[in-house]
Amino acid sequence: MVPTVIDDDRAAADAVNRRTMSGYVTLPSYRSYWREAGYAEEMTAIEAALAARERDRLPELLPDRWLHDVTLSGSVAQVREGLEAWADMGVLPIAVMSSTSGGQAKAIGELFAAYA
Repeated sequence: MVPTVIDDDRAAADAVNRRTMSGYVTLPSYRSYWREAGYAEEMTAIEAALAARERDRLPELLPDRWLHDVTLSGSVAQVREGLEAWADMGVLPIAVMSSTSGGQAKAIGELFAAYA
């Protein structure tokens, strides 16, 4: 399952994914996985923020490099290319849609429109 946001304003799409992923990085099992996947420094910073009860800082501690490895965001073309790249690696991604301008139903409509 890949958090996905379609928006030509990639920074806005990334902001939505950062909010989504802020919940996941609070879970030790996810942090352990990402640490092993090469994001030790990022996970250490998140653990320090959690220990300091600074949960509101989590989105700012999620760098683009990490975010773009674990989510999809951007224009229709960028999201389609990302889904295709994962499929080419043998991973059948399930896009879990969010939107910068509406609820999940709108986001799913954006995905359907991307393939219309």
